Amino acid sequence: FSALQRDAEGAPKGPVLTTPTLASLSSAGTHSLCYDFTVSLQPAPGQQWCTVQAQVDQKTFLSYDCGVDRVKTLSALGEKVNTTVTWREQNTALRDMGQMLRQQLADIKAENPRARDFLVLEGRMSCQLKSSGCTSGSWEFGFNGQMRLRFDSDNRRWTEVHPGSNWMKEKWENDREVTEFLHRSSKGDCRAWLEKFLEQWKAEQWKAELTPAGDWQEGGGCTYFWSGISCGVLAGFIP
Repeated sequence: FSALQRDAEGAPKGPVLTTPTLASLSSAGTHSLCYDFTVSLQPAPGQQWCTVQAQVDQKTFLSYDCGVDRVKTLSALGEKVNTTVTWREQNTALRDMGQMLRQQLADIKAENPRARDFLVLEGRMSCQLKSSGCTSGSWEFGFNGQMRLRFDSDNRRWTEVHPGSNWMKEKWENDREVTEFLHRSSKGDCRAWLEKFLEQWKAEQWKAELTPAGDWQEGGGCTYFWSGISCGVLAGFIP
């Protein structure tokens, strides 16, 4: 990330700051960014209809309240991210995603009697930047802590994870607007945010002569989110 500036006689004068490239950032390993949505039609007193927790490389750093547009930082990394243009640009997009999920929950409950006990819709949007420079994206959906469906944004394919969820799979895979929204958000928005995070924080660490440590952890996917499916089964869906 740096080069030496030399005087007229060729002697080094000091370091010159250079901008890290995406290729050099991804070469360190796989990086991930995840957003965990919890959406309710009738939230309990004191709770909000939509909350989002954000993770980068298995570190939860921010909690976002869609309804009142309020951010709660959960780590030192969160304090830093909250001051960036990158995060401010995300607020509107995350709120739109929460509203879309809330409308889908309302439609599901209205259209299918089997969904009468579905009080909370949970969704995870995630994207990964691999060491090769390739990116991938996905969404996972569940109710009451149990993962039911997975949407692979790379090929726009739906997978039924929990038996008995085929009716939901058919509903969403036949809805072109929903499919395109999920594809665009995970392959477009999420990927762009991850790239900006990496560029900003790698540059900041290098300027301060710091190595990745503390709140920043390289590699790996997001921490476990679902309670109703074994880790072994979930791991089978990770690209």
